[in-house]
Amino acid sequence: MSTSERVTWETCPTCGRCAAVGWRDGIPVEVDCPGGCGLTAAEFTGRTRPSVLSSSVGRWTTAASTWN
Repeated sequence: MSTSERVTWETCPTCGRCAAVGWRDGIPVEVDCPGGCGLTAAEFTGRTRPSVLSSSVGRWTTAASTWN
């Protein structure tokens, strides 16, 4: 994830696992899901609720809700 300015853990909209998402200027630019989903940043953005993308607390809460 070399082109990102920050990385967060988000819920993968495909499998529900926590995926690393690289961000630049508030926009997802890279996604790495341990489940091997192979989502592009555009696919992640298109499949994630807008409220999750707009709030770091919302993104963290969504990711944390998948932890067991």
